[in-house]
Amino acid sequence: MTMSGIEWWNNLEQQWKQAFEVTFFRNSATPALPDIGQLQNTPVLRLAGPRAPYPNMNFEITNLSGIATLQQLEILVITHQQIKDIQLLRSLKNLKSLFLFNNQIESLEGIEALTNLEQLYVQCNNITSLMPLQQLTQLREVYINDNALTSLEGLTEAHSDNLTSLFCLPNTGLKQKEIIRVENQLGIRCRSV
Repeated sequence: MTMSGIEWWNNLEQQWKQAFEVTFFRNSATPALPDIGQLQNTPVLRLAGPRAPYPNMNFEITNLSGIATLQQLEILVITHQQIKDIQLLRSLKNLKSLFLFNNQIESLEGIEALTNLEQLYVQCNNITSLMPLQQLTQLREVYINDNALTSLEGLTEAHSDNLTSLFCLPNTGLKQKEIIRVENQLGIRCRSV
């Protein structure tokens, strides 16, 4: 049995109610049922924290609990926040573009099943591994620079058909021999921002 829109809204953490009120409902009072339905079916959501060049929020969220059931999302932008864990993304199977840069993410675990993903922007985090990307062969653009990578394991030859923009430099722990391996063996060019 699925939760009604009002039940869903009432069960949201306060930080998420506030985030949606500011970014989606444009500071209106408690949203009406049709407005909540619109949010639950939106294909695009942007939450840019106060440190962003063009913020639409004056505070930072700390988790992804508010978007876990937004099944229609195709483009998700959550930048300049305090997100550390992205496990709750695993149910958003329609995502094509995911922008999570300038957070505190340490692992990409949670996106393994997002096989429709074409764009992934996760630069300026603390990510250490690309292994969760193994099955995401529809990726065209990946920005993973300024993280804690020491390897590009997770990228495969199957990625080379679509992945034309891999911005993985700088990553201070990424050795030149690993970059050469990916370029020579996989045919994927490692770019610098």
